[in-house]
Amino acid sequence: MCIRDRASEKLIENIKNFMLKFKECTKKSGDRAKYIAVSKKKEFQYIKLAYDLGVKFFGENYPQELRDKNMQKIEKNLNFDWHFIGRLQKNKIKYVVGKVDLIHSIDNSELIDSVQDYCEKHNIIQKVLIQTNISNDSNKGGFLAKDLQSIVPKIEKKECLRLCGFMTILEDDLQNNEIRDYYGEMYKIAQNYTFNDCVEISMGMSKDYPIALEEGSTIVRVGTEIFGPR
Repeated sequence: MCIRDRASEKLIENIKNFMLKFKECTKKSGDRAKYIAVSKKKEFQYIKLAYDLGVKFFGENYPQELRDKNMQKIEKNLNFDWHFIGRLQKNKIKYVVGKVDLIHSIDNSELIDSVQDYCEKHNIIQKVLIQTNISNDSNKGGFLAKDLQSIVPKIEKKECLRLCGFMTILEDDLQNNEIRDYYGEMYKIAQNYTFNDCVEISMGMSKDYPIALEEGSTIVRVGTEIFGPR
C-alpha cells in the first residue's frame, strides 16, 4: 500500500471515529451544533474524500490557499461550504469575501470597513462573526468583551455585512476548568444578542470541543482530530 493510500485510510478512520464522538457530544448540546473540518495545508484530494464521507463544512486559514482550493471545488462541482477561520489582512480580502459562507475572524475596525467596501463594490452580502478575545490574552487577536457593545452596532449598520455571532480562540496551556469558564462567559455574552433570531458561537477545537459544546458552542473547528497534525 502506498503512502497516499495509508493517509486516506487513516482519514477515513479519523472521520468515522470523530462523527461518533461528535454525535455523542451533541446529545447534550443539541442538534443545532455543527463542525468545521479544518483543512489547511491538506491536499484537495483529502478534502474530496472527507466530502464523500459526509463532511459538509470546511475551514481554511490562508487566503491564497483558499483561492486555489476553491477553484478545484468549482471544477469538481462539489456542494459544500467554506468557512474562513484565519487572520484576514485587508490586501487578501479579494481571495475570501464572496467565496466563503462565513468569515469567523473579523478582529478589528479597519477590517470591518474594508470588507464592507469590497462587498459594496462587488455587490456581495457576506456573513461574519466577531472574533472575541474572551481571555484577554495579549497574544491573541480579536475584540475585548468590553468593546462588543460598540462593535456590534458598527457591523449591524453595514449594509453588505450580516453579523451572525461570535468566535473565540483560547491559548493552548489552559486547564479544563479555565477553558470551561471562558467558554461559559462567551456563551453568556452571546445571549445578549439576536441576529436574525439566531446567534452562532464558534468556539472549540480538537483539544477541547467537547467542553465547548457543553458550554453552548454552535460551531466547533476541528482539524487535527480529522485530518491529523500539519
